[in-house]
Amino acid sequence: MKQLAIIGMGPRGLYALENLLIELSKADAQIGIHVFDATSSPGTGNVWDKSQPDSNWINITERALIGIEKRPQIDYSNVIIDEFPSYHEWCQFSQNSNEPDTFPARNKLGNYLNARYKSIENILEELDTFKFIKAEVRNINLKNKKLEISTKDNARHYDDLLLTIGHQPTTLSDQLQKWQSHVVSHNSLTLFENTYPITQLKPLKNNTNINIGIRGFGLAMIDVMRYLTINDFGNFKVINNDTFETIYYKTTAQELKLIPFSLDGLPLVPKPLNERIDSWYQPTKEELDSFKSEIEAVSHQTIETDTIDFLTHPIAEITSRVYLDLKSNGISHDLSSSELEVIILNWLNDNHYNHPLIQDSNSSTYQLIQNYIEMALGTIPVSLDYCIGQVWRHCQPTLYEAFSHAKVDNDVIEKVIALDERSKRYSYGPPIESMQQVLALVDADILTLDFVTDPDIELTAEGWALKNSNNKTITCSVMINSVLDAPKLLEVNTPLIKDLLQNDLIQPIHSKLGIETTADGYVITPKDKDDVPIAVLGRLAKGSVIGVDAILECFGPRIEDWAKAYVKRLNAN
Repeated sequence: MKQLAIIGMGPRGLYALENLLIELSKADAQIGIHVFDATSSPGTGNVWDKSQPDSNWINITERALIGIEKRPQIDYSNVIIDEFPSYHEWCQFSQNSNEPDTFPARNKLGNYLNARYKSIENILEELDTFKFIKAEVRNINLKNKKLEISTKDNARHYDDLLLTIGHQPTTLSDQLQKWQSHVVSHNSLTLFENTYPITQLKPLKNNTNINIGIRGFGLAMIDVMRYLTINDFGNFKVINNDTFETIYYKTTAQELKLIPFSLDGLPLVPKPLNERIDSWYQPTKEELDSFKSEIEAVSHQTIETDTIDFLTHPIAEITSRVYLDLKSNGISHDLSSSELEVIILNWLNDNHYNHPLIQDSNSSTYQLIQNYIEMALGTIPVSLDYCIGQVWRHCQPTLYEAFSHAKVDNDVIEKVIALDERSKRYSYGPPIESMQQVLALVDADILTLDFVTDPDIELTAEGWALKNSNNKTITCSVMINSVLDAPKLLEVNTPLIKDLLQNDLIQPIHSKLGIETTADGYVITPKDKDDVPIAVLGRLAKGSVIGVDAILECFGPRIEDWAKAYVKRLNAN
């Protein structure tokens, strides 16, 4: 009997296991399945861990989670695994198009994912062929055409391996290494190299007389901000349910100061208030079909290219149509569709491009946040960049499907991923309420935006001395790194991945990207090496696939393709 190991049981691993069992049941085949996962709640991964605090919110609308569909009943190896409800059925979700979108705590989805996994494990435990191993995998090697997988206490052998391990830490940047050394020689200072698990910050939570620097101005910063300020001395209160306008009230005087900063200092852009406003930015089915065709013409290499015009031009065409349709919402301009397309292309190609229709990034950060909140509420005319970002979000699933495993030059792949990453300030934006909380903390003199744009940083005995362009200074004795590492395979520093690289069992698609894989998820080995039976799904395959950070991509066709390919290989042998 063939033996398969699955390393990592987050949402992607869960869906892979489900589809594997479905395909095995169709083929009336049976294998040995061992699942390796070191977390306390299988099915969730770290991002959706059900033990995390309620202050960590989902940043995708609960409405959009309709993509997590129900699991059918599976008859496998003389056991029956009952069907499991979709996320919306499970939480009895209902909402009309005028109600504000909901963004619950991440642990809510974590509870769903864990329950969905446990419903499988509880049945498979009856079989001798299934085993869940709560352990961290230390080493993988190929010996006599078998994969040897080692944990701290054991080594086992398998015929095939599926890696779905998600985000992995990378080698610290030069800046963080210097900070690390500085903290070692100054015991009074504290550096958190990673944001999560956020409960590691608990010793800071009720410290009311401290300056805390936060490296990064994205979603993780908001998690940090919310976790630290919902404390024994204060909390948030929404004072307008229509706009989520918020105040931060102090039950006790406090001197806590949070100082976020990033290279560009640009704030996250909140998502539209509700389905009705969001629909303003929705491309038509015909536009998405055309967009997909143009992407596939390049990704399937019927058209060769060294630019990403195949992506930016159709986005510009769709956005110009949407923006012209929005003129009835008070937008004032006399530009034609083709003139708008030129402006959109200029902005997509140059982050610093200025135009009266584009939000002026030189405005104060506070004002920028206020403006984007009002755009999300639909109470002021939207800027062209806000429109581009929302249209991009609606186009992302089509882009991810059409461009993954593209047969184009690797530099083109890198450019597409870089532009998609830049779009995430808009497309992966938080709920309006999160940005209202940022403003509330500024108003309460707890969070300062004075140093948000690339401050000079000097290391002193007192900590990190930040200086802005106006020569204003502030010193932090605690620093939290909230910047998530990009999945650059050659910089990942976990023993497991370094070992796979050293043994030539995996290789990167590009020096700045992840593992090179086939369309069905199997790794592409160096040309002088035999193929190895390792498949990789998820973040470490970034480059071969794109869109790996989205929860809905964990329940998508790439995982289904791997399961079908695995069973096809099984039958071929």
